[in-house]
Amino acid sequence: MIAGRRVLIVRNSETAPEGAFGDWLAEGGARIEVTRGEDLPAREDAARAADLVVLLGSPHGVYDTHIPWVAAQRGIVARLAEAGRPIIGICFGAQMLAAATGGHAEPIGEGRAFLGVFANEEAADERFRGPFVRWHGDHFAVPPGAEVIARDGGTVQAFRQANRIGVQFHPEATAEIVKGWVARFADRVDGPAVLAAAERIAPPHALYEELVRSALAPR
Repeated sequence: MIAGRRVLIVRNSETAPEGAFGDWLAEGGARIEVTRGEDLPAREDAARAADLVVLLGSPHGVYDTHIPWVAAQRGIVARLAEAGRPIIGICFGAQMLAAATGGHAEPIGEGRAFLGVFANEEAADERFRGPFVRWHGDHFAVPPGAEVIARDGGTVQAFRQANRIGVQFHPEATAEIVKGWVARFADRVDGPAVLAAAERIAPPHALYEELVRSALAPR
């Protein structure tokens, strides 16, 4: 399904690249372009022309609209959704997708954050059960009419609406990516335990297939 498709990956932070998901897309024959979140306003036409747009993670919140590129991305994603363009959002990308299409995102509050490897308590589809790497202190409400696919710990972990799908967890994260996150949060996590758990997770190819199918299947 992905062979020959033009995929625009929006890398919203160099600390959260496309990782194993990007490798899977490339191995499947996708024609991949990568752009920084800061550069997306100048690439909106490329996003409209792409067969699939993938929005990745960021240490920022989608409510940080005082940051020009965050505010601009919300508008761009809203326009892409209105035009019926296929979108996959991961973590910040899922929050952006929700906020741009009628939902909202905000900090979980009380200093709470999910930093580590977790399975989802509720999953409509076992491919969304996990365990997955999760690294977020924000949560979101889904847009009107969206289907919630997974929840855990009082947070939505996956949702689908038309040809758009978002996951709060990080199916793309490799152990090398997680190593960088652990280093920056060394005072909040048991680094060796988190890295050991991350290393036990094989890239979830069946989930990748479902993400792409959900975005590209005719509606």
